This record gives sequence, C-alpha cells and structure tokens, in this order.
Amino acid sequence: MPTVSQTKTFNLRELRLAREACPRRVSWAIAFLRAYALTSVEFPSLRRTYISWPWPHLYEHPEAIGNLVVSREANGESWLFFAPIASAESFSLDRQQGLLERYQSGPVEEVFKNQVRLAHYPFFVRRLMWWLRFHFSSSKRIKRLGTFALTTVARHGVSILDPRAPVTSTLTYGPISDTDQCDVTISYDHRVMDGKEVAEILCATECIMQTRLVQEFHDLAAYHRSLNKAA
Repeated sequence: MPTVSQTKTFNLRELRLAREACPRRVSWAIAFLRAYALTSVEFPSLRRTYISWPWPHLYEHPEAIGNLVVSREANGESWLFFAPIASAESFSLDRQQGLLERYQSGPVEEVFKNQVRLAHYPFFVRRLMWWLRFHFSSSKRIKRLGTFALTTVARHGVSILDPRAPVTSTLTYGPISDTDQCDVTISYDHRVMDGKEVAEILCATECIMQTRLVQEFHDLAAYHRSLNKAA
C-alpha cells in the first residue's frame, strides 16, 4: 500500500481541562477516535477503500468503523489486536470507553475470538483468508478491518512516525507536552487521498477536539454528577 504520512501539532488545552474535570475517565485514545470518526462525516474519503480486484475501484462505506490497536497478554506472550468500534461517529464517549474497557480486560479468547482463531491456522490458510478479506467483499473487508485505525505509544513518551495498517488511513498521536501541544500524524493511502485533503482533515479534527469534544466532556461530566447526586 503506497502510504504517505503528514503531521500537525494540536493545541489540546481546553480539551485536557474538560477531560480532567469529568468524573468518568475517558482515555485520550477514545477522544482521538471519536474526533476522527466525526471528521469522516465531513470527509467521505476517510470511509473509502481502494479495491484492486476484480478491477481497481474505490468503495465508500456508509459509516465509520475505527480499529484501536490493543496490546494484550495471550498464551504467555504479548499480542496486538484490532479492537473495532462500529458507528464510531454515532456512539458517545461513554459508550466507546466502555467498549475499550471490555477489549482491555475481557477474556482474550472471547473479545478477540476471530483473531485468536485465525492466528492458529496454518500459514497458507491465513494467507488465503487474508486475500479473501481484502478482495472478496468490500463491505466485509471494512467490517473486519475498519475504515481507519488508531495506534499510539504516547503513554511511554514516544511518537510513532509512520504508522502502518491495512486500512486507508491510520491515526497516531504522541505525548502531550506541558503546554498542551500534541503532534498528530495521519498515514494514508495515496491512491485514495492527496496531501491537501489530509491537511484539511488534520485541521478539521483539531477543530472538533477544541469545540465539540470539549462540550461532550462537559455534558458527560454533568450527566455523571447528576447520577452521583441521585445515588
């Protein structure tokens, strides 16, 4: 996949303050995933995928499906899994965080059943199944792989410079500085999008995080405070 990466520095001061004031803990990964999914409503190319078989064409999915890369222990080893969140532009921060917590703590053989099963197949079977996932059905490919991926190692103080995943775009972000600045990178399939559009997507995502997401955190905080008072 011919990928290109572009980076923009986000100012996340207002969002950080709103997030810290919210009684419900919501990870930064979910905040970024929510913002990026909302951006995909305005930019349909984020929901498009290049399909090479049986002829080269683009497929556009009606909804955003984000895949978070989650690290889990399985069989005494560290595994990386794709944690899908469908209709990511519609689900609330609260619901998305609940899904992430299930992926992070639920039994690996249950929450990542298909991925664990696929890993135990012989090599040639895995190759065949991957080919089928990529080419047999456009909608099923998106259902299994998502419209975009999100991966980060920011909590270790490290940035990923060129993230790769079998999707049209992959979002990653680095550690947030003391001045609330954060480098955000999108790696994308150049056959689907060009640099100007990705620059606009980065700007739109930052704007959503500075406005709509701040308000969603305020609303979520008010909701949980009302629950605490009722209890």
